[in-house]
Amino acid sequence: MPSKKADPFHWDALVRLTHWGVAAICIGNLWLNEAGEEWHERMGYAVMVLIGIRLLWGLTFARGHARLRALIPSREDFRHQADALRERTPPTPGHHDSGKLAVWALWLLVLATAGTGWFQNTETGFDLGADDWHEWCTWVLQGMIALHLCAIAYTSWRQRSNLVTRMLPGRRARASAGQQEPNV
Repeated sequence: MPSKKADPFHWDALVRLTHWGVAAICIGNLWLNEAGEEWHERMGYAVMVLIGIRLLWGLTFARGHARLRALIPSREDFRHQADALRERTPPTPGHHDSGKLAVWALWLLVLATAGTGWFQNTETGFDLGADDWHEWCTWVLQGMIALHLCAIAYTSWRQRSNLVTRMLPGRRARASAGQQEPNV
């Protein structure tokens, strides 16, 4: 029996936990909770904590493509972007160049949305119109989420690889054949 080895295309458990936690909170706060309710505020604080945990993980114990330095795009990445958009490419672990920028944009936008939500509840924030900034951030965030989902579908097709399964628990690759082992 081949030894169990982590799939190089599969994200580690903490990355998956923070990703799906942020996704659930965004769904809850953008489309299910009423703005200003206690749960809406608590989930805003929770999303900031989750992103903080992910950033700390990426700076400390994460390995490989989960490290924050792996999410810094290089000039070399962008030189090949035009070719990569025209051709089908083999799957690779981690994010490609524009995906790296998207990660940072989404994290910053979620933090800006949560931060302006908190700030609008302060006297200074209310006076400075933070509620307008918060609403603007929510609209931009919804657009970025839609773009993120389209990019996942396009990149999955382009690479002939299901990117969603990389974020699901329990998937491992066989060390020798590269085939999927049953979930354990």
